[in-house]
Amino acid sequence: MSFRRLAMLASAVCVAVVAYVGMPAPATTAAVADTRSAHRWKAYKGPFFNDPHVKADHFRIEGRIIDTIQHARKGSFIRIAVYSFDRLPVAHAIVAAYHRGVHVQMLLNDHQDTHAMKVVRAAIGTDRYAKSFIYKCKESCRGKANQYNNLHSKFYTFTQAGRSKDILAVGSDNLTMNADLHQWNDLYFVSGKEILFKQFVNLFKDMKHDYSRRQPARFFCGEPPGTGCDDSVDKYTTWAFPKVSGPSNDLVLDMLHKIQCLTPDGSGGSTRTHLALAMHTMRGKRGDYLASAIRQKYAEGCDFRVDYGLIGYHTKQILGASTARGRIPLRSTGLDYHPDDNFDLNHDGEDDLILDFYSHQKYFVIQGTYNGHPNTDMVLTGSSNWASLSTANDEIWFTVHGRTVVQRYLKNFDFEWDSSRNSRNAYTTTYTDFRVPRMERDADGALHKVYVTVRRPVTTVERDPYRPGRYWEAD
Repeated sequence: MSFRRLAMLASAVCVAVVAYVGMPAPATTAAVADTRSAHRWKAYKGPFFNDPHVKADHFRIEGRIIDTIQHARKGSFIRIAVYSFDRLPVAHAIVAAYHRGVHVQMLLNDHQDTHAMKVVRAAIGTDRYAKSFIYKCKESCRGKANQYNNLHSKFYTFTQAGRSKDILAVGSDNLTMNADLHQWNDLYFVSGKEILFKQFVNLFKDMKHDYSRRQPARFFCGEPPGTGCDDSVDKYTTWAFPKVSGPSNDLVLDMLHKIQCLTPDGSGGSTRTHLALAMHTMRGKRGDYLASAIRQKYAEGCDFRVDYGLIGYHTKQILGASTARGRIPLRSTGLDYHPDDNFDLNHDGEDDLILDFYSHQKYFVIQGTYNGHPNTDMVLTGSSNWASLSTANDEIWFTVHGRTVVQRYLKNFDFEWDSSRNSRNAYTTTYTDFRVPRMERDADGALHKVYVTVRRPVTTVERDPYRPGRYWEAD
């Protein structure tokens, strides 16, 4: 007989004897082991990414969210604010946590009412002033109530799971099948940062008021080492939108202006700042002026690479215009292998997917001199697209310093960038015939100008063959 079978038999005998003498029966060996294991569990750390092209990697982010929910301790709080939610595995994990004594609070946008939402609602109700609830903000939570504003934030907080406390996750990931199967997403986990955690919880509590008038933007960073929060030195900083912006007060422009592309190295040369932008969408007037600023940083000497899911044609023309250094390296993660697949997510007869695979990320990697600080390693992530409507939404803009975190984001960026399966060259190269002059000698040795036809490659900025869709564009 195996040791495990002997242990189970001994446990059963013990239970029977104790029950016979009228004393409370102890937990079985397996139950004790499970409890100890649950209490030893530690929260995930750093960024995680899914891969829509590989089946085994579809649920890498969702699986970690579910795992954290399953380890939430009795009496603890889970607070989730996301744009979209249709995943039944997450819904079932939430309901199970609620039934074992975890308080669960969810804030969602009001553009859908899915089966997953109904499952959670049936269990915990919609009273946003109760300890547990699921609630849809009306046209954003802290923004102005109109059809153009949304709760577009994506953050998750857990007061305690396993042995870890104050767990926070921030990034681009919604709780949807589309996010798992068709999008590149990221989610950054951090725990044990009590002040930063409480600032996110306070933000969540403010969001649940569901204001009809726009509320002021919030800026916080945990406990700053100086007199105030500073993204050039603080480990973490957060802007919570809405923060309506323009060419004179845009956070992206402010960040780009702080970047020094070439830094003297002390021996007559210079070091070059490296930048990598993975952006879901850039478009509209804001997309245009941000594209111009990005192109300017490349012209100044920054090693700047950009990949995108969907870009406005005019924005792309500005971004892709040539500079004295040539064109900025530009690739698209938008790939449509089945343009007529009619993937009807909303059951309204329209093809809502638009693309088979595309980046939903909104991260920016900086390696170099930032705000006068050389050797900066920083990542900006969160939920905010670099497009016109984004700054009026509920959004999260989150910066993290650290060489390790930068390397993990760069590994993801390079994987999307380098593989032709994962992205495509956003420029089009054609060959055009040119008549060019050439000096040739005739039979007598005299030079004459003649014209010959040659074929030369020409790089052009073409319109991407995709239309924006209601479902695709909004999430």
